Amino acid sequence: MYNAALNTYADYLADVTQNELERDLGQIVDDQQLTSTEKSTLINTRIGQGQFRKKLIMQWGGCAVTGYRDTRFLVASHIKPWSKANNEERLDPFNGLLLLPNLDRVFDLGYISFEESGRIWVSSELEEAAVLGVEDWLSVKLDHKHQDYLAYHREKVFRH
Repeated sequence: MYNAALNTYADYLADVTQNELERDLGQIVDDQQLTSTEKSTLINTRIGQGQFRKKLIMQWGGCAVTGYRDTRFLVASHIKPWSKANNEERLDPFNGLLLLPNLDRVFDLGYISFEESGRIWVSSELEEAAVLGVEDWLSVKLDHKHQDYLAYHREKVFRH
């Protein structure tokens, strides 16, 4: 029973990831301010996120916060959002956290972030954080190369 549910969830994650990819590629193609060369570069970069995910799996080995190791259920999350990052930042594994989907979602929406020490910040706007698996004792082990990206996230994305 649990195996079937996990497999269904893995399929769901694959669909969500595909939809996000298609949306991002569509935005690039429709952007009238980009040259054909720029569009081609951005499309290749966005598709290259598969490599980004592989690098994050190698770097973290599991969820960066919980340590959960089954990578089928983990999301490669950008710290500085893909839409705000330059091409180099988009593929830099230090601009990424490998997260469980619930943590990825609240991180992307700015309801959590991380201090320089790695300790979690939880927005006062997040209701029933514990239901989502967000606890104030959670933390992530960070490299100094994560710090600029997290400073951006705390300043521009986090809901203070």
